[in-house]
Amino acid sequence: METFLRTFKAQLSKALTLLLWKQWEKLGIAVWTYENIPWRWLIDLEALVFATSLLKEEDRRLFHVMREWVRVHPRYLHPARLRRIWKQYAFLANEIKIPVPAQIEIPERQPLGHGQRARKILSIPDWDDPTLLWLKLRAFLGAGVRSDTTVYFLYHDIGTTFSIAREMFIDQKSVHDVLRIWESVGWIRRFGQRRGYAISVSFRDRFLSLLGLTELPPWFNAGRVFIGMLLALGALQRFAEHQDAYLLSSHLRDVFPLLQEIWELMGVSFPNPASYPGKAFAPIFLQSLLETCQQLGQFGGPQQAKPSVMDAPHKVSKAGGERMSFTEHEMYESAYRALRRRYPASKGWKIIPQFEGNGYRPDFVVERRDWQGTIHRVIAEVKAACEIARNHIEQLNLYARNLAGPNVQIDAKILIVPSGAMSVVKLPEDLEIIYLRSFLCPEERK
Repeated sequence: METFLRTFKAQLSKALTLLLWKQWEKLGIAVWTYENIPWRWLIDLEALVFATSLLKEEDRRLFHVMREWVRVHPRYLHPARLRRIWKQYAFLANEIKIPVPAQIEIPERQPLGHGQRARKILSIPDWDDPTLLWLKLRAFLGAGVRSDTTVYFLYHDIGTTFSIAREMFIDQKSVHDVLRIWESVGWIRRFGQRRGYAISVSFRDRFLSLLGLTELPPWFNAGRVFIGMLLALGALQRFAEHQDAYLLSSHLRDVFPLLQEIWELMGVSFPNPASYPGKAFAPIFLQSLLETCQQLGQFGGPQQAKPSVMDAPHKVSKAGGERMSFTEHEMYESAYRALRRRYPASKGWKIIPQFEGNGYRPDFVVERRDWQGTIHRVIAEVKAACEIARNHIEQLNLYARNLAGPNVQIDAKILIVPSGAMSVVKLPEDLEIIYLRSFLCPEERK
């Protein structure tokens, strides 16, 4: 295992550097990224500058072109937010004894003009690209709290001054001042005892229309994710010096909470620290982290290829009587991915596998809480059956009745089945069916 860990730092560093190059390419830097797969996530400039600065020893050219870009486009950078991202990284790095520079080096903000060097490496960004939405907002709202808070409410329905400041790495008092102004003109409204705020849905739709957007680019908290990835790299560097796999696993357990959200968003299988005692945690954690880097660069990435169903030994499904080459348990990962695509974490949805409530245990419960405190739930059940039978529907209805309540609303009931599954009964209108193309019924394989 020690040999694997020694070589892993170079793999992870290369994958992370490639992610940064893909984003700088969107911002107009001439680059060849080895893969013809463009970046499709919302670009967070401060997180990008922060990660590029920390990796300057890994790729000096990347660091220099970043400095050149900021010199030419200084008005898009929010230095105070960049320092806050850096301070959180420095605090966590000191906790796990990773050496950090005294402060982050912020490039000069004075525009030097498009000189000969700038003309060679920079071009004008495509401002119609949805991934540049955050920078586009700063063009007319300024690089400050107003544009950052606007981005927050484009992706979240509700928030408090504290939750917004923490999520966006900005000053809480400044957020409060902005929200009071927006409340006075009716763009948002207060609710609850904790003085939370909810955005007007009609205003958000009109605002998106004004920006010329029909839908938002996918978003993840790049500041938090890059902090977690760079802390993992720092822990690997310490391992190279001390050769202590137990210490490395201990450090990575501290990093785990920073990356759990992106793992859930991407549908990547991530390790439970309690299931991997001692030094066994480090390899599985790092493998999941590398897979996340690769899938981010591929906009979610393809699912791992499964063995051919034609070559697999056939098993009999208890539910439908059809000869199956897979089990219900083997379908869970694909089912999780399908649910995550429908119910993204960026919208506040949590997916709970093997949910236990009131003595009932459906395969998945998807839920979130709205600004009024109501819990919205989606009940999902996986069946390795090629015939959708009455007992499947009755089971879902039973879960829905018993998991509803005075403050709980059931939004949907979903049955997840293999591709080619047929119903032998009439399906109710409130039942949704998800067909997993990775799993085929015998008739579908012919």
